[in-house]
This record gives sequence, structure tokens and C-alpha cells, in this order.
Amino acid sequence: MAKPHILVLAGDDASEALSKAGFTIAGEDHQRRQTAAIVVDTRGEAGPKAGDLARSLKAALGPRAGLFMAWSNGEENFDVSAFDGVLDAFATPAVLAARLGSSLRIAVMADEAKMRFRTLARFGGPAHPPIVNSAKVPRILIFGQPGPDLLRFSTAMTQQGAETIAAFTSFTAFDYLHESDFDGVVILARDDRPTALSFCAAMRRNARMFHMPCLILGSPDFDNPHEAIERGATDFAVAGDDDNMAADRLLNFVEEKRSRDALNLAFAAARAPAAMEATTGLYAPSFFLTHLESLAHRAHETDRPLSIALARLDPKASLGVVHTRQGIERLIGQSGAMLSRLVRAEDVAARLDQTTFAVAFPSSDEEAAAIAAERIAAVLECTAFDVQADHTSYSNDQPIQIKLAIASASLSPHESASGLLQRVTRLLEQG
Repeated sequence: MAKPHILVLAGDDASEALSKAGFTIAGEDHQRRQTAAIVVDTRGEAGPKAGDLARSLKAALGPRAGLFMAWSNGEENFDVSAFDGVLDAFATPAVLAARLGSSLRIAVMADEAKMRFRTLARFGGPAHPPIVNSAKVPRILIFGQPGPDLLRFSTAMTQQGAETIAAFTSFTAFDYLHESDFDGVVILARDDRPTALSFCAAMRRNARMFHMPCLILGSPDFDNPHEAIERGATDFAVAGDDDNMAADRLLNFVEEKRSRDALNLAFAAARAPAAMEATTGLYAPSFFLTHLESLAHRAHETDRPLSIALARLDPKASLGVVHTRQGIERLIGQSGAMLSRLVRAEDVAARLDQTTFAVAFPSSDEEAAAIAAERIAAVLECTAFDVQADHTSYSNDQPIQIKLAIASASLSPHESASGLLQRVTRLLEQG
């Protein structure tokens, strides 16, 4: 699976940091790929000119322009409005990976949401996603023993417009998190590091808190900041080192989560009776084919990848044990309903015919689509489906397991949407 290509206009130190974060720096592998993001230096004398440079590049690249990220050391000497986000030059590779990776994902989701609602409008659905009120004041929970560092950081958060609530024990903190809505958590790891790290890990084991931004504030002698990230922290900072910058980074993560939540709500609302297939709740063939044409046009326009995968139920291994159409439809309906929960919000899942499902993966290459298709098939094939409404099914209405044939491919240059679908169909039929 190809790593996102990043064009770095911020010096060797930025290139090295982003390379350690897991990204491919444009030019290093001598392969032509679409640039997912351009990182522009805003430090020192470069700051005042950075905004004009970003705008000029956006105008020159047009639809092929990826994200423009500012590489900043905290100086407020550049036009923030010219950029899609800010990367902290002092952040650890893990934090850079999370920040830039999240920004790239949100950009793909936002682009797909606009396109999907345009297609949906042609099927009698809404032309725009529902409006989500994201102007409410961020609420941040600070967990740790009382002290000057807690008060200083709470003040830094308040000065940036956030509301803070302190919890001095883990029991109180979890009570707050379960009973109230919070946008982020700050954990002080001053005296009791094991408790701080365990609390962070416990958050990641909770479905409601899994995506909640979490900042660990450590003491200067915190020997392994990477451990905090590995245990589930979104970010790490030394208490008192630069509380304002750490607070700003946390609020950036909060804003990203709000954007992602709003987009997930938009995708959940992207439905219309004429666009849906009734049995599975997936998109209908007509919607999928129409939207695939839009996706292909957008992929060629932006020079970004587009891949699709097909999954077809093996009639002998799956449907041979069900003897009525009602039983087959029940099995297909349950399979499709599960499939809809196994794809990302921005992926487009549809039922093409009686036994074939299709999924389009925007901004995903062929390898990524193949991995996703194999995982989807693995989950569906190890699931026991209940078709007890069909009383002529095999072995006294025992649950049935299905068998899938899968194939996937990526859009080629100058290839049409129908051409891609026909090519994947041939691969599926060839086995």
C-alpha cells in the first residue's frame, strides 16, 4: 500500500521528520505519484511570504492541489487562512503522523461528501448535507493531582476559548466522561505515570472515547514520550514548556474530530428511496453506476487514485443450502447489512445484482482496495447468518456461512467508469 507523497518546501529537517512519521517525501523514490500534501516553511523570514506562495501554488495546480500545511515553530508571522492546517515543527513523528494523516483523511471525506450529495440530488435526495452546529465552546477534562501545572494549563485552555473541568481521581474522571460530553482530555503524568498511561489506554478500550483527543502532560524527566503515544495519547507535551502551543495543538485535534463527526453524520444522511436497494440498505445499482462516473471524472481531474472491488456469493457454497427465493433474499439482506458496517464512511457500497456487491474506494490505490476486499470477505465468510424464516433450509435451520469470490482494480489513466467496472467483472469471472 503506497504511502502518501508529501512535497516538502520547508528544509531537510522537515523532510526528515515527515519521513520518520511514515510519509514518502516527493522525489525520494523517483516515482510519479499524486502529491497528497505540500508542506510550506513559515519559520522566520519565510513566514510573511508563505501565504502568497501557497495561494500561487493552489492557483497553478488547480484541482490537482492537495492539502497545504504550514510548517511552524509557533511564530504567528504568516497568514493562517492560506493553509489547510498547521504542523508543529517540534512535534514527535507519531504526532505528525496522526495530525497529517487525519487531515488527509478528512479532506478525502469532505470531497466525497460533496460529490455524493450532488449525485443524490439526481435521485430525489437532498443536495447538501445537514448543517451541524460546531460553534459550541470546547469542553476539556483535565485529570491529575492539583498543582501549579494543572492551573497553568487550565488557564492556557481558557484563554483560547475552551471550558475546563478538573478531576483529581480516575474514578471522578471516568464519571465525568460517562455522564457529560467532552471534546478532549488532558492527563497530568507528573507524579503517577503508570496511572496516567493506564487511564489513557482505558479510554482507547472504550468505544465512546476511542476517538477523543487526549494530551498527556509530562514532567521534564519523562523518559519515553513515545510510550505515551503508543498507549493511546494523541499528543505529548512537557508541562510548563509551552502550554499555549500544547493547548492550541489539542484544540486543533478537537476541531478535526468535530469535522470528522460532522462528515460521518453527513454520510449517514446521504440516502434517498430511489438511490437505495431495499433488501440490503446499500446503494442501488443505478446510483452506484451514476456516482462511479462522477468518481472517475474526479479521479482523472485530481490525479488521485480510485479503486473498486466486487464480491460475489458463490451459489454452490453459499446459496445451495437455501431452497427458496425468500431465504436467498434474507441471506443477501443480512450479508449486505453487515457489509455496510465494514467499509469506511467515504466508501460507496452497493448491491449490483442478486448475488454481487460492489464497493468504490475514493483516493485508494489497488493494493489498499485489495486488502480491504480481503478483510471484508474474511469477516463475512466467518459469520453465521440466520435464515430461519426459510424453513426448508439445510440442517434444521442451522445458521449458514457464505463463500465469496472477490476481485479489485484501480482506475487506469484515460479509463472510464464503465471500463473499470467491466475489467473488475472479468477478473471476478476469471476467478
